[in-house]
Amino acid sequence: MFDFDGTVALVRAGWMPLMLDMMMETLAPLGPDAEALRAEAEDYVARFTGKDTVHQMNAFADHVRALGGTPLTGEEYKAEFMQIMEHRRSARLKAPANLLVPGTRELLAALKARGLQVYLASGSAHDEIVFESELLGIAPFFDGIYGSAPGRPNKRDLLRQILDSGIDGEEILTFGDGRVEIEETKAVGGLAVGVATDEAECLEVDAKKRGWLIDAGADYIVPNYLDEGLLEIL
Repeated sequence: MFDFDGTVALVRAGWMPLMLDMMMETLAPLGPDAEALRAEAEDYVARFTGKDTVHQMNAFADHVRALGGTPLTGEEYKAEFMQIMEHRRSARLKAPANLLVPGTRELLAALKARGLQVYLASGSAHDEIVFESELLGIAPFFDGIYGSAPGRPNKRDLLRQILDSGIDGEEILTFGDGRVEIEETKAVGGLAVGVATDEAECLEVDAKKRGWLIDAGADYIVPNYLDEGLLEIL
């Protein structure tokens, strides 16, 4: 199972600083220490990375409320952020040639050649993920694509469906840059590769991401998929 944003695709690279900047417009006037407020926001944004954005925005609303402010709803904050993000996304999709984490296509081809079932699961909107996967030329590698939409399984649900099909937990291999997919994979006994890439060059490991992913239980940390020995190690 692969996450999408930051794991295989860079369409939304830099989304976290953008989200934190949006949050700080509301948080900064509510407290004397802007640095501490941003650090607290970064903690819950990272904790819910991999889930639908509304989870991060619900935590943001709780943060505003705890500081004595009057927040919007999580859904309203999500809509505001999606509008900001869409400007960046639309511009990048006009030049999609460099929007894959290095080595992604080769890794997916190698996994399919070994006979593995490969799934894509994301907290981003389902129709956007399907479109972007096709645009980036990686959709054919997946046996199923699962983005966020009413009635569609989230990452936990997808893992449960895979297990219910007769696959053992130890046969699960997950690649992700968020805590959610790592934690859910380890909960069923699977192997988890944390993709802690320093976007957008994706050549070095990002130290903060590395810490978050190790804390979530990642078995391995990689900045990209260029190491030819990765599959043999796994």
